[in-house]
Amino acid sequence: MERVLHKVNDPISWIEKEAKSNSRSIVIFPSERMLESFVDIHEKREGDGFFFSHDVFPFEEIGTSPRIRSERLALLRKLLLRELRTVYTSFHGILRKTVPIDVFETLSLKVEVGGPFTLNEDQLQSLGYSRSFSVTIPGEFAIRGGIVDIFVPGTERPIRIDTFDREIESIRRFDPASQKSLDRLIDAYITPAAEGITSSPYRELALKRISAAEKAIGSKDEILFDRLDTMDTTAGIFYERQSILLDFLDDYKVIFVKPDDAILEFGRRERETLELLSDKAVRKFLYIRYGGISSEVLMKLREYSIVSDDRVSSLDYDTEISEELEIIKRPRREEEFLPRIPVVDWTELEEGDYVVHKEYGIGRYLGVRTVENILGTREYLLLEYRDNNKIYVPVDRVDRVHKYIGTTEGIQLNSLRGTAWNRQKSKVKREVTALIGELSNLYGSREVTSGISLTGESEMEKSFRESFPYVETEDQQKAVEEVLEDLGSNRPMDRLISGDAGYGKTEVALRAIFRTIVSGKQVAVMVPTTVLARQHYDNFEGRLSPFGIRVEILDRYRTDTQRGRLLKKLKNGEVDVVVGTHSLLSKEVGFADLGLIVVDEEQLFGVLQKEHFKKLRLQINVLSMSATPIPRTLYMSLSGLRDLSIISTPPSGRTSPEIYVGAINDRLIRTAVLRETNRGGQTIFVHNRVTELPELLSKLRSLLPEVRVEVAHGQMNKTAFERTIRDFYLGELDMLLCTTIIESGVDVPNANTLIVDDSQRYGLAQLYQLRGRVGRSNRRAFSYFLYDPKRLSDPSRERLKALKEFSGAGSGMKIAMRDLEIRGFGTLLGAEQHGNINSVGLYLYREMVEKAMRELRGEEDIGVEERAVDTELKNIPFDMVIPEDYVSDSIERLKIYRRIAVCKEENEINELESELIDRFGRLPYQVTSLLDASRVRLGAFKIGISSVEYDSYSESIIMVHGENHIRESLGIKGRRLVVNEREGKSILYGVPERHLMKTLKTLFLGAETVVQ
Repeated sequence: MERVLHKVNDPISWIEKEAKSNSRSIVIFPSERMLESFVDIHEKREGDGFFFSHDVFPFEEIGTSPRIRSERLALLRKLLLRELRTVYTSFHGILRKTVPIDVFETLSLKVEVGGPFTLNEDQLQSLGYSRSFSVTIPGEFAIRGGIVDIFVPGTERPIRIDTFDREIESIRRFDPASQKSLDRLIDAYITPAAEGITSSPYRELALKRISAAEKAIGSKDEILFDRLDTMDTTAGIFYERQSILLDFLDDYKVIFVKPDDAILEFGRRERETLELLSDKAVRKFLYIRYGGISSEVLMKLREYSIVSDDRVSSLDYDTEISEELEIIKRPRREEEFLPRIPVVDWTELEEGDYVVHKEYGIGRYLGVRTVENILGTREYLLLEYRDNNKIYVPVDRVDRVHKYIGTTEGIQLNSLRGTAWNRQKSKVKREVTALIGELSNLYGSREVTSGISLTGESEMEKSFRESFPYVETEDQQKAVEEVLEDLGSNRPMDRLISGDAGYGKTEVALRAIFRTIVSGKQVAVMVPTTVLARQHYDNFEGRLSPFGIRVEILDRYRTDTQRGRLLKKLKNGEVDVVVGTHSLLSKEVGFADLGLIVVDEEQLFGVLQKEHFKKLRLQINVLSMSATPIPRTLYMSLSGLRDLSIISTPPSGRTSPEIYVGAINDRLIRTAVLRETNRGGQTIFVHNRVTELPELLSKLRSLLPEVRVEVAHGQMNKTAFERTIRDFYLGELDMLLCTTIIESGVDVPNANTLIVDDSQRYGLAQLYQLRGRVGRSNRRAFSYFLYDPKRLSDPSRERLKALKEFSGAGSGMKIAMRDLEIRGFGTLLGAEQHGNINSVGLYLYREMVEKAMRELRGEEDIGVEERAVDTELKNIPFDMVIPEDYVSDSIERLKIYRRIAVCKEENEINELESELIDRFGRLPYQVTSLLDASRVRLGAFKIGISSVEYDSYSESIIMVHGENHIRESLGIKGRRLVVNEREGKSILYGVPERHLMKTLKTLFLGAETVVQ
């Protein structure tokens, strides 16, 4: 039995070399941080498996993150299917108890086409799967009639199993983003989605052991009985046989990496865990017995290899081999960007929301109601108006209803009686027209001014595009196209790019910068902080310098001599791109030929600062970027006064931070920081009073003696500040205590816990921007917004509530919309327009502004293909509804209704029909009728029919002509069709109800000829 120490200058290089030997091995890293760092640079190979330790403390309510849970289960799946070659784990991770592999195999199920499907909802949940309406992440399942969607951990994509009478008709892989099927499979293997299995007999054993622990300790802990599904951290409690992963890897070669560090790290982590459980005796008892095993097990192995760059004293070895390896600089492995559906949904309605109906005004949404009458079954939106009056809006007309965005304080519901709403709209329309006239002097002059067309150089731009190491998201690609189109046009660009932190706004700016420079112009990039200026400078130089582009930085750290030399180069055109802070606004800064200004983190600049650039030259292109555009900017974008591109698609694997809002609490801070440190991550602690930082630093070091923490703020000297930021970026600090200088700047993917104290002091956009400092990788992030209860005002409470409410990815725009609601519009364009927006809501106001803008530009009214389909279908006696047993989720049903309502081409309806069949199964007759009616409405609209009504008594179809009615366009001619031009009607007689839909299709869709 051989025990060998490989003493090398770089353990990671040795591990990578060993991985190519194809021998089956288990590599045990000393800490989660080193394991995570290795994963970031390691080119994953077939047969690799990663077994992380849990990223939460035992018995925490939140449970292990989906990513860690999925990686651990993916490894067990590979082990079961004999696909596992190399295991990468940590010393703490390998000692955690897990599900015995024989139990894992017993609970796994192979399904195949033509065979039976025996799993029901309860069985899937007991295997650790959680039910959701749409399956998007591993460990989720959905049941919709005979269709079952399952995302098995360890598989690349979820599967869709189509059954009929419990027999499997097809198995398809599908895209979790679009929910559309991709390819067919003959069979699939469903393995458990949790290490703690809660089906019988495992559940009963766990409950029995909790009761036994209570009896042994002499105290109760009843919450545990309801928390079995979060007990992956103590998986041994469910099984008779206590197992760790090593038990199933008998023939694998064991490699310890830096074992002395591993022993220290393991001891520290265990001490912290037991300390946090010190006042929970039952949990402490259970953790010691069922959470993991002693490190002595690893110490007693008879054969292993050790790799270290230092002496080793914790493990014995027989042979020492020294080796000097070539250290290869490894770039961080790029996370692939994949197209995802946008997560911002402007149209989501919740019961109780204020809404605006175009014809009836501001009301309150009370939900969806199903109504059955002589015409059939329909679903309606129920809206409440003044004096408790209610209207029912057919769901096929849901496009007429929008969420009310405006100040809700003192809001009054409109009355259904009288003409007040129409008068309100007319008043706003008149004032909007006047306002647009005024604004045309400010922004309209840019619209009509001829700018300089920047057409670029296609071959060079193609090379630059290919140097981007990611795949662009759909939103990002669209934003790039819009920006380049703006630059190539004859009018100056003024575009806002809105997208959450880390969504790829900077790359859009880089494409614009490159186009501008190859067109012979200079670029100025203005950022709010020196930290962000430095980060952009490093990034831009890395991307642009290989193409011969000269990038410089102008900030307060430049000496007078350096500054003077740089300013001279700028004026002479020897610098292509200059990145700077407010320094760029100085009068002494001049350019040879400025063509583009990029303003990053726009919300942090004042109006005067931003307008300064526009006054330099009217022809300058301006590109602004922001995760939370300030309301004034957002408002101008939504009003059509500026162009807006929204990147609301997150990169693949991106997760939104878990948001916690609560009172300041030392124990909570300690738990949060230690949880992050234990999983190899870093913490950002924000406190915005510079004078109080030394005292707070001392307090944090006392509270967290095992954590390396330093302080950074804008008033420090340059050298100390940059050293601290660099140390944090390189992972040499566990926690950074800083001011809000961090809110726009340091991008540290490994920092995934944020703590903001005195959070009641911040504005909503600032809180959201701070939140964006974490959650920039595929690891679960935590954001703690702590406040002093004595200083919490009502507006502060509202802001913190909004932050928690809008915690999903892509919610920066939603935050800004809510900011509009909280702050109102008074500061935007004067109190008068504030009142106008509140009286009709932002959506309708925006429509009015857009129409006035078109009139100002002398554009004709939009054509039929752009107009909303407003043809009414009346008294059509069919069930036109999406039944609950077909699509059970009410929000999803409403989304589908809205998608049908806004279809402007028949092929859009056809595509939607195919998608519904794929996702939910065969169409019920009610949905077929709904889609057919939508096709009929669309056909009627296109030939200028404003309403189609069926009269069952006279068996006739009455068609009212619209303004742009196309004569002789109906699909039926003959004596049964009477055209009354004077009244603007066409009437088709002799249509019995059983032939109604067929006749409507013939009239408007050119279907087969109806017998005359």
